[in-house]
Amino acid sequence: MSVHLKKKVFILLFGMIFVFACNIGTPTSAEPAFDATKAVLELEATQMVLQLTQAALDNQSAPAATPTLAPAPRTTLLPPAEQMPSSTPAMSEDFETWIKSANILLYEDMAGSTDRRRYINQALNGLGLRYTDVADALGRYKSEILSTPGGKGWDLIISGKELREGVQGEFYEYLSTAINNGSAVIIEEWDMDGIINGKLSLITSKCGVSFQKDWLGKVMEDQLIFPIDDSSPILHTPNDGIALTNPTNYWLWTDLGDKMRLSSGSNAVPLWGLYPNTRNSELTAVSCVDGRVILQTYSTHSYGEDRVTRMWQNYIYNTLKARYDYLAAQ
Repeated sequence: MSVHLKKKVFILLFGMIFVFACNIGTPTSAEPAFDATKAVLELEATQMVLQLTQAALDNQSAPAATPTLAPAPRTTLLPPAEQMPSSTPAMSEDFETWIKSANILLYEDMAGSTDRRRYINQALNGLGLRYTDVADALGRYKSEILSTPGGKGWDLIISGKELREGVQGEFYEYLSTAINNGSAVIIEEWDMDGIINGKLSLITSKCGVSFQKDWLGKVMEDQLIFPIDDSSPILHTPNDGIALTNPTNYWLWTDLGDKMRLSSGSNAVPLWGLYPNTRNSELTAVSCVDGRVILQTYSTHSYGEDRVTRMWQNYIYNTLKARYDYLAAQ
């Protein structure tokens, strides 16, 4: 009970006792008349005392008041990064839809030939794909490689060097950077022996292959190449049953290309080679970098147009599929 409240109770009690004492000590000869005002005042005083007494008792039995604190801000704890749910794939389209709008860059130096048709552009046309064609213009090829269409770079860059000139040095540095940035790349390079110690090594080291020896031929049988890893979809999709056993002799009396071998611990998939049962050497085409890169050392025009064009379609289709999977995983 507070001090102030105790004082009020004490004063009221004292007043009532004083009034009661005065009434007792005063002799009367007759019964006093009933005083209504006095009765009301006494009743109100009694009620006041009872109310104050009850309040005092309640005040003593109630627990001490606890100050009300504002609720603490809630903090949501995120799980560690390795436990976070995987993000939704970046690709909103299925592959067959996406491929129709893929950004494809084509350099094909056979555009400078006057006695042969181009095969790689025919492969692209047969697939119904749109592409940027720089033909054999090296200056435009350089500027296009260094551009970033769509803000994400090229989905596929095709570097068709068959006419024994053109691409070397800095171009392989540009292609290496494109691979690092996620682009798919197909390279036709017949002159590994002449440039392997240059920028081309940036590609071969990524691919897990090395130059083995030059590939020279004097008879038709020297040109035959065989599928090596028949489980690869590149040999079957979208075209199956391809056999590069119909040489044209177009490059027979010159340099046919080069032979590659797999490096130690390589993950490259051998596609074509000079011997059907030899997987680690005598190779003329491999797939690597999770399927985004194909390195071909045979010459496209060494084989019949109908077969080799369909093989190029398989190269294009499957490297773009690998590019699609790469983007979906980002």
